[in-house]
Amino acid sequence: MAFPIPPILRRAPPFIPLLLLLLVTSLLLLGHPTTRQHVVPSSWVGGSGRGGPVGISATDEAPLPKEYEQWFPSGQLPHELDGEPRLGKALKAFLRRPALSHDEAANHDHCPAHLAKLLVNPDQLKNDGPFWRALKPEEIRQKRAELVQYLAARQAEGYNLVHSDGENGNSTGKGRGIVLTAGNKDTTERAITLLRMLKSYGNTLPIEVFHYEGELTDAGQRSAIEELGGKVMQVRNAEKKAGRWKNWQIKSSAMIESSFREVLSLDSDNIPLGKVEHLFDADLYKNHGGAVFWPDITKDHPDNAIWRVVGEPCSFDEWTFESGQIVFDKAGNGGLNLAALWLATGMMADDAFWFKLCGGDKDTFRWAFRALDIPYARSQRWLSALGYLQNSGSFCGHTMLQYDITIPEGQVNYPPLFVHSNLLKHLGAEQERPIFKLIKKMKVDRASEPSLNYALLDVKLSPWMCTDLAIHPHVKPDEIKDNFVELQDISQVEGNPFDGFEKLFFESGGMVGGW
Repeated sequence: MAFPIPPILRRAPPFIPLLLLLLVTSLLLLGHPTTRQHVVPSSWVGGSGRGGPVGISATDEAPLPKEYEQWFPSGQLPHELDGEPRLGKALKAFLRRPALSHDEAANHDHCPAHLAKLLVNPDQLKNDGPFWRALKPEEIRQKRAELVQYLAARQAEGYNLVHSDGENGNSTGKGRGIVLTAGNKDTTERAITLLRMLKSYGNTLPIEVFHYEGELTDAGQRSAIEELGGKVMQVRNAEKKAGRWKNWQIKSSAMIESSFREVLSLDSDNIPLGKVEHLFDADLYKNHGGAVFWPDITKDHPDNAIWRVVGEPCSFDEWTFESGQIVFDKAGNGGLNLAALWLATGMMADDAFWFKLCGGDKDTFRWAFRALDIPYARSQRWLSALGYLQNSGSFCGHTMLQYDITIPEGQVNYPPLFVHSNLLKHLGAEQERPIFKLIKKMKVDRASEPSLNYALLDVKLSPWMCTDLAIHPHVKPDEIKDNFVELQDISQVEGNPFDGFEKLFFESGGMVGGW
């Protein structure tokens, strides 16, 4: 259908319509610049659901942007990566994403300031905020290039970056198993308690316990682990750094070096409420890239430079990761899940930089997946606080309670599964029992629920280091809607999964306090 020509244009000189046509065309081009512009395309939100690479129309053989010339003089990736074309394509797309300054990357429409201040870890914002805002585009490109160089170096050393079943080289893992990390006296004692409880549940999965060089030298502890079915192994691709409060950088290396293709990674202070074999058969796991992660209590601030380093617009669509439990298939996403583990390991090797953005090891997994633009799954329920009432009457949550990813037959909701007692070590000489007594949770706790943005799960001294859950003050009724905080006795939980748990915990050597 032709558009009618206005009468005024019929009487105009012939060149006037042509000028108008050129003007309209110019306006359209200005309104739809190419994907190489310094504006984050809205199309990045979609695809895998994690952002996505820039829509570069050039072929894979096209040179990398000239800004990477000092790291890749040939204009191509290091030749060591030539044998992994799918990985190479993902890495090229990653390098081609815009490297923006803090001012260019402002995305307050997606991450409004009033929500950002509620959701961020305030200590992280205070300590690392100036670093985030000062990071320059050339530094962003350097960190991306260093990750690619890290992968090329591992390939040159003979490691497989993409999963191999062993037919065309060394296997990167077969079968299913549980991977733990332990090393100092207390973490090892907690790991032994975990092994005892898994045995009492009738666990059928093999278990490997990884430690840093120079750790787990106590013959009695090693013997106890082996008698409970655990295999003690020293990690090769991570090293403990002296003077650190925590040495998180072991987990991804342990998962890579494990003999298993499919891994349930558990922190030593994270005890399931029963058997865990079913996790590997869950639809959420099998249908979303073979990787499931669980939510933490914060979201990334729009000032956090991680958005710019990975080349994504800020979004409050998902929580940061809590890596006390991970279900992972190295062969997932066509074998690129293993490459994501290597990327995370590269970030942990440069922890002085990446931990300022990721708050420790936990979100290196998240951003590694998003750098490669491959899908992963997230547990459907937000975490709760598990604890007890102190003599003062105040609630003390010492445990992050995480939920199953399958609903048992006959039940209506995802049940509690992981008792991650990450603050139990800080209870000092606390002797009150029971300590696993009450759950503080949100009434509506689907992890995607928008009203959870106004929930505050905070740590305070009362007198021990405890968590408590509340609604942020001054929240408007229409923001929280019908959601509210509720206190639930463990005896009221559907299916009664806590029956006998505390008794078994202490009988298995469970301890309060320590480190």
